[in-house]
Amino acid sequence: MSTGHWDGKTVAVTGGTGFIGSHVIEELLGLGARVICLYRRDNRGVLPQLPVTDRLTTVRLDLLDEEALRRLLAETPGGIDTFVHCAVVSGSVEARRDQSARILDDNMRAVSHILRGTRDHQVPEVVLLSSSDIYPASQTDPIHESDDFTKQMRYAPDGYFLAKNYAEILAEAYRTQYGMNIFLPRLTSVYGPRDNFEPDTDRVVPSMFAKAVAGEDIQIWGDGSQTRTYMYVTDLVRSILRMVETNKHQTMNIGTSETVSVLQLAQYVCQALGEPERITFDLSRSGGRASRTLDVGRLYGLIDFAPRPLREGLEQTVEWYRRYH
Repeated sequence: MSTGHWDGKTVAVTGGTGFIGSHVIEELLGLGARVICLYRRDNRGVLPQLPVTDRLTTVRLDLLDEEALRRLLAETPGGIDTFVHCAVVSGSVEARRDQSARILDDNMRAVSHILRGTRDHQVPEVVLLSSSDIYPASQTDPIHESDDFTKQMRYAPDGYFLAKNYAEILAEAYRTQYGMNIFLPRLTSVYGPRDNFEPDTDRVVPSMFAKAVAGEDIQIWGDGSQTRTYMYVTDLVRSILRMVETNKHQTMNIGTSETVSVLQLAQYVCQALGEPERITFDLSRSGGRASRTLDVGRLYGLIDFAPRPLREGLEQTVEWYRRYH
């Protein structure tokens, strides 16, 4: 149940035409907030899918342009109450390795601009979406929030991994020096409506959709026994907002307690789409760590709803997919 925390507040959301950002906007509007949707481009036609209301303002803005961001913060009537940073520069496993400098630099500068600007304009709440990818491979199972850079720091030739760690380290420094209220939700794998279903997608659930619908084999790296958790996007967004509302934890894993193998995920996708199970395995390629299960004890102590099961969420994703694709 909503606490009324968002009613009448002004919230800026970066990546507003992206997958998670668009759902953050939709949820905030439903809770009575005034929302500023910040976006660099809308190449997937998300803007027309957002609610039509005078409480939504859209602003095209590049976060690498620090002066433009500062003007927005300075000129918003009444100021901004909460700043939610959903935008990210990422890519495939290969891109994250081969273009690590660009990915790290772009993400690093965006976060630096946001933290400096929100500090100088005294924004009461800042949310930087983080990722469970920040955890090193050799970790406890399930992975607790303390299993992060404060326990073990390492380098990896992965611009996204480095950028998310940098953002958290800088946020911790701003928290300590300036007393800012910064939230770092560490997200599990997420899926649902408005995910990137473009042909060049590197996201696991959409790529499985594309293969199944095209009548092609879903290829799994490794033997498919590696286990993961997947969270429906609106449940993930509600969890993030609940984290801010309660103001109890500044860092928190956001995920579900339902663990499935990658093979099971592929089978569920085929079943939800009504397609035959065409699944192959590439044993020459690594499927990654055997398990990446998050300790969600903090989260389940805060939320007042049960995240939907994976199979139910996939069926709802299929309903949206058939309307828009």
